[in-house]
Amino acid sequence: MMRAMPSGLGRPLIAGALVLLVSGTLLFWSKAERDDAAATLRLNDNRLAQARAAHQAARDADAATRLGLRQLEALHGAGLLETPDRQAWQRHLLGLQGRLQLDGLEWTLSPVQPVSGGEPETPASPSALRVASLHLQGELAHEGRLLPLLDRPAGLGGGLFLPRHCRLARRTPATEGPALSIDCEIDWLFLQLPAATEDATGMDRPRQALQNPG
Repeated sequence: MMRAMPSGLGRPLIAGALVLLVSGTLLFWSKAERDDAAATLRLNDNRLAQARAAHQAARDADAATRLGLRQLEALHGAGLLETPDRQAWQRHLLGLQGRLQLDGLEWTLSPVQPVSGGEPETPASPSALRVASLHLQGELAHEGRLLPLLDRPAGLGGGLFLPRHCRLARRTPATEGPALSIDCEIDWLFLQLPAATEDATGMDRPRQALQNPG
């Protein structure tokens, strides 16, 4: 036959059970809070690392931009970013032809073309180097008539004016008429940035080749 527990002993047991229950609950909450705090710390660490990486990338981009601007300024100062005037070149040749009486001279002034170094130009990797070529062919009285044709036209700056090759053949003294046969080519090189717009008065227009009339 079971004896009833004295009422004085039941209260401490109940209190102890409540304490254990509360302690377990507090431990569970404490662990959950620690886990949340650890997850928040990891998230903040990741964000801080991303912010530091973005800051370093911005510093690198700023340094590269400053270097690029200095290089562009140097190119501007050298005139390599100025688009030469192809039609003015044509007028210069016509003036020389009339003044020096170069009736036996023919020329072709090519449209502006990219210089790709043997590799095809693509939208992803456009070539900034451009060239217009002048092909001179015909007969002249002597070398003195050729030299003005090989010089940069007066008043036309920009780019790199580069006679590339010139083949001369002298006729025998007994031959009447012009004494010198020429076949020469001159390149006018310059840089054109991919985003640069074409100048309506520059070498990019008209796109077809220019020739001397006749």
